[in-house]
Amino acid sequence: MLLTRPAAVPALGESLPPSLDKLLDRIGVRRAIETAGFLPSTGNTVRWGARAERAEHFPGGRSGFQIARDVFDRVLLDAAEAAGAIVRRRALVRDVHLEAGSTAADGSRTRVIFDDDGRAQQAEARWILDCTGRAGLLARTGMRRTEPGGRTLAIAGIWDHGPPWDIGDQSHTLVESYDGGWAWSVPVSATRRYVTVMVDPTLTAVSGGQGLAETYHAEIRRTSSLSRLTRGASLAGEPFARDASSYSAVRAGERGLLLVGDAASFVDPLSSYGVKKALASAWLAAVVTHSALTNAALTTPALELYETREREMYEGLRARLAVLAREAASAHPGSFWNERAEPESEVPDGEPDIAALRADTSVLRALDDLRQRESIALRETSALRRVNKAVIRENLVCLEPHLAVPAFPNGIRYIRGIDVATIVALAPSHNQVPDLFDAYNLHAPAAPLPDFLGALAVLIGKGMLAFA
Repeated sequence: MLLTRPAAVPALGESLPPSLDKLLDRIGVRRAIETAGFLPSTGNTVRWGARAERAEHFPGGRSGFQIARDVFDRVLLDAAEAAGAIVRRRALVRDVHLEAGSTAADGSRTRVIFDDDGRAQQAEARWILDCTGRAGLLARTGMRRTEPGGRTLAIAGIWDHGPPWDIGDQSHTLVESYDGGWAWSVPVSATRRYVTVMVDPTLTAVSGGQGLAETYHAEIRRTSSLSRLTRGASLAGEPFARDASSYSAVRAGERGLLLVGDAASFVDPLSSYGVKKALASAWLAAVVTHSALTNAALTTPALELYETREREMYEGLRARLAVLAREAASAHPGSFWNERAEPESEVPDGEPDIAALRADTSVLRALDDLRQRESIALRETSALRRVNKAVIRENLVCLEPHLAVPAFPNGIRYIRGIDVATIVALAPSHNQVPDLFDAYNLHAPAAPLPDFLGALAVLIGKGMLAFA
């Protein structure tokens, strides 16, 4: 059962990059989104740091979509109902608790108390997915922590203008940094754009009512591209504000409960992956729940996988934010950007750091050996061991062997999409790199030769394979 209710405040305009296509296919909603009438977009126009305004098109000439979030949500709800979900669209959850005497660990049912269009209702469930975003109905009960660093407040307005707008590609999201924050604009039609400024309320004085509108217009005047864009346009209604400060999950789930999307964590939307992160989190939560309900023995590894992926998504977005903040700080020195230009987050334990591996002397030495040898004779080393870890196959979590050595004590399975376990299994039977590459492509999805050679060099350089 899906319990939801209409948003109480104006919805934002947001972007769906084409990199979401594979996920949209997986969850079966791509066709619905493509036919919903959303504005196609070819990329972004960016004025960042000291760099001049530039157009950045999506790779391969692909297109994404610009969406009004409330319309997008309705499309997803309709798709959920069409797939068989029971959807309550005017529900207000009042309480969530276990039956007396039960515990989460015994797989008992949780009771949810809610109003359905004003009528008191209750439902039982073995799993609860908290998808309540920043409100965090369950997340706020000790499962979430506020991140250090600057606070962020988004102040948004909806603007109308007869086409064309003063921007090269009318479909583009416009993003700009300035000395007091950053700003962005998303079109949802040929004549309407959402324009949002992102400020730190501890640095920029913000008050309600008319004071909010004055702050909003004052911040737009501090920009270059956005002030030009809104010149001659009219504001439809009053600006509105949203908290956009970052937070993360102390834990993203436990037996019978998962925090999904923004309920688990939120990173300043400068990362531009907010919707993508939310959809990926929701899909993974569905896979984990389905797997646990199908096979209770998978519950613990599935939860561990969910925690790991949530942490990786969050840390990856934090690292991206820090890189962009450092670039902005070089042109706009001051507290707003300096507080956000923190060092990049470390790669989670057990995950290969590709940039570090490319410069690793042992890996580079192994790559030279592969190039110079007329033939190879590889064997597993005594340091190599196999550990079973959770992976996703289709829509189920399953356990598959990962390769562990001192350099990767928690085990790895893939390096840039290359299945290293398959390479290790095939390597002793092939004395030529081209033969090993061909054999790999017969047993796994076809791989680019440079990525394959890089993965093979890592296996040798980090002590999983050795020359006989």
